[in-house]
Order: sequence, then structure tokens, then C-alpha cells
Amino acid sequence: MGRRLLWMWALLMMIGIWLPAHAQAIGANWQAQLYEPVSGTVYTIDSSGQIADSFTLPLLTDFDHYPATVAVGHGGSPLAYVAYNSITFQGVLIVSRRERLMASFALPLTLSTSFEYITDDAAFNDDNTRIALGYSLEGGGWGIVVLNLLTGAVDYSLRSDLPTVAVLGIADTPGLTPVIRRFSLQTVSFNLVISGTEAASTLKAYDWNVDSNTLALNSIFTSLNSDRFANTDETIMAAADTRLENQQAAFPFFQANSLQVFESLTGARFPFFNLSDATLQSPRFIQNGERILVDTSTANGRFAWMVVERSGGVVGTLPTAITLVEAKGVADGFIYTTDTFAPGARTLVYVDTRSSLNAGVPIWMSGVGELPLIVWAGDISISAQVAATNYTPWSQLADPVYAPGTTPLIAPAPNQPLLVSPSDLITPEATRRLNAALAAGGLAVIHTTDGDQLNVRSGSGTGYLIIAKLGEGARVTITDGPIAADGFTWWQIRTESGIVGWVVESVSSGTQRLQTLLPE
Repeated sequence: MGRRLLWMWALLMMIGIWLPAHAQAIGANWQAQLYEPVSGTVYTIDSSGQIADSFTLPLLTDFDHYPATVAVGHGGSPLAYVAYNSITFQGVLIVSRRERLMASFALPLTLSTSFEYITDDAAFNDDNTRIALGYSLEGGGWGIVVLNLLTGAVDYSLRSDLPTVAVLGIADTPGLTPVIRRFSLQTVSFNLVISGTEAASTLKAYDWNVDSNTLALNSIFTSLNSDRFANTDETIMAAADTRLENQQAAFPFFQANSLQVFESLTGARFPFFNLSDATLQSPRFIQNGERILVDTSTANGRFAWMVVERSGGVVGTLPTAITLVEAKGVADGFIYTTDTFAPGARTLVYVDTRSSLNAGVPIWMSGVGELPLIVWAGDISISAQVAATNYTPWSQLADPVYAPGTTPLIAPAPNQPLLVSPSDLITPEATRRLNAALAAGGLAVIHTTDGDQLNVRSGSGTGYLIIAKLGEGARVTITDGPIAADGFTWWQIRTESGIVGWVVESVSSGTQRLQTLLPE
């Protein structure tokens, strides 16, 4: 294997697309779990390219066929998968820790399961003590089971023939499969997708409260194309949005022309990135959630993996010679697998996006005939600087949609309706400032229009005394904040002349939101 990596390294250097550095120079300390579906083997690969662990997933008696992929719980364990009998096609949900069986549930004869669409930690509840699985029956109808991993019992179940479902008028279409999107507290959120078809551009979603056994429409999860960043509990998704520029008529099915973010803290979902001439898919949080990797394709067949900022600015694209199988984010960038350079085997590659954007460094190569998939990646340790990341505010390109019953704790990212417009993002100055973040101890510049001045108050609220006024371009030091009050976000600042007071971060300006305090 070492010789093959050296041979591939030389080849990639010759064609000029690989980072001129060695794998040993990688500063991040992460691990990735790769699952090989033929043998059911799980490899744990560390950032040095070594196999830190490997084991074979257990199968139950009479079940001999491993699935295409597996779901991994929060933090990298346990693992859940649906194994099959290759003759009867009977399925069983298995949950294990390494080779140790935790719980199992024999499925009825199913047409498809939710794991055929999304396999990540979304199926597990917050503390990994329960898991939800959706399935459709071969004879028609669908169901969801919630399996208790401590007792092995089914705690809750939902079926398409129950009155709870009938009240919402959900059609009992053959092949309709519940796909689990989120399992938090006592609520399971899911989409309904018709098996064997391309998922529609906009899907209906539902919230099932397992305690009360009630259903409600969920307006957030409209697309299966998504990724969640656990540190901030944000979910990004590729979705069609007709409010933004598009060329939908040029695409044969539909065009996902936007990336959208759902913030659980605010309960809001809104678009932050738009490509008018491409469809977007497979967005992934990378670089400790600071950036997003997304696959783009135009109607005339041009493909590229693009890296974008939370502000909507474009960082760049990966070399088009590289074909990514799948990707996962880590603290300083992302990892991906590719079949491009090793026929019959799969290579794991690391890209340090804090240094530059390129094809990355080959870390590990599978054996010939093995095509493992990345099913989980996580950081073993990260620097204090990375851990204390102050995330750039999301660009907000259209009004948000709120989750039903949400009581927003703070205004969405950072205020609605608009923080920046798409045209603002193309200017270097706007991009530079949006890539920074307001923070106590940092410098900022006052931004006003038409000769207006910004009020400096003695406290964080509109009822406090105005002690000074600052005009366009005044430089200040941020000493405290943020504090939400009276519909505004407030920061304590100190002027160059020594005045200390509170100012608002942004104000309404017509139909948009004017950022009055810009990070320096």
C-alpha cells in the first residue's frame, strides 16, 4: 500500500494538481470511519493515515447481506444498519457498538427504508439511546419505529393507516417512505419520499411528537440534500427558490439554485447563497463549520466542487480533474474519497482549506476491490483558536421561513429581512468585512448613509440617554456585547476620544437592513 501511495503521489505531482506537502505536515488531529459494504468492515483512519482500529459489523442468524451504507450516532458510535437475507429479502435493523450487538428489530417485508436516502446521526436522538427508522411496505403503506437501544424494545410506532395520519390528508401512495431528518427531545421530523424516484425539488415534511402521537406539518426540511453542523445545531440544504435568480427551464428535472440554512436557535430557514446558472447538491460544512463545500453542475454539463463562505462569497473551486465520491468536514478543512487515481481501490484525501484550496494530500488507500465510504469524521483535538471560532453572520437573501411553534430566541442571522444583498458580495471590501466578525476586544467602523449619524447611548436600549453621535467612518473598539433589546442587537464601544456607550449593530433602511457597525 505504501508503494502505491508513493506512485500515486509522483503521478499527481507530475500533472500539477496536488498540494506540494507531505501528509505528515498535517496539523489537524482527526479520525474518520470508513465502511466497506461487501465485507461489513469498518476502518478508523487517523490524520496520519494509519488504521487506528478496524472491526466487522455483526450479522444476525439468517441475515447474510450487508447494506450499502450505515448510520453512525452522535460522536461516532453506535452504528445502525439494515441487513438483509439475500434469498427472502427480509430486513432487520441492527444497532451495534463495534462487534457488540445492542438492539435489533425485524422489519416486515419492506420496499425501502429511510437509510437508503440518508445515513447520518439524524436518526439517533440527542443522547443516542433511541433510533428512528422509516420504511415502506411492499404491499403498500408505511411506518416509523422508534427502537430503545437500552432495552431493545420498540418504544413508539407510527403507521400510515392511523387516524393521526389521515387527519393531515397524507396520501397512502405505494412506495412512500418516511426519511428521518431530525430526532430531538420527543419530536421526530421526517420527509415522505416515493421509493425509486428522484426526490422532488420541494418535499413535504412532518413533525411527529412521540409522546402525544400527534403530527404537524414542518416547513423547514424541504430538501434531502443537507448537512448538519453539531457545534451550532445548524443545517444547510440545497433547495429551489424561485425568489432568487434561476434558469429552471434549462434543467430537465429541477434546479436547486440556492443553499439555505436552518438555525435551530432562531427556528428560521433562509437562503444564503444563489447560483442562477447551476444546480447545487451535496452541501457539506467544512473547516469547523466556517465554510461550505458544494457540488455544482450547469445545464450544459459543466461540473465543479465549490467552496463558499457563510457570507455567500465564493472562495474557489477544486481542480476539475478530481472526482469526489463523498466528503466530510474536519476542523481545518475536509476529507474526501476518490477513485480517480487508483483503479479498483479508493483513496482518502485531506484538504487543509485554511492554507489554500487545492486537491489535497493523499492519506490512505484501500485494498484492491474495496470501495469504502466515509460514514463519520470527527476531530480528536482542535486548537483553542479553532474551538473559539466567531462565526461570520450568514448572508440572508430572502425572508426566512420559521419552524411551526418556534419562539425565536434571537433574530435570524443576524436580523431580517436582509443583511446584505447579492450585489454587495462581489466587492472585495464587502467580502473582506463580511468574512470578519464583530467581537468584544475587536475593532469596528461606523457605517451610515446620507450623512446620518449613529446614536451612542448610555445603555443597551432605546430608552437610555444619547451621550454622543458618530458619523460614517468613525473607528471604535468593541468592549462588550452583543445584547438583544428593543428589537436591536447592541454592542458597547469605546471611541478614540474615550467615550464609552452602546450602539446598534444594524437598522432598517427601506426594505433592507443596514449594517451600522462593521468589523475592521
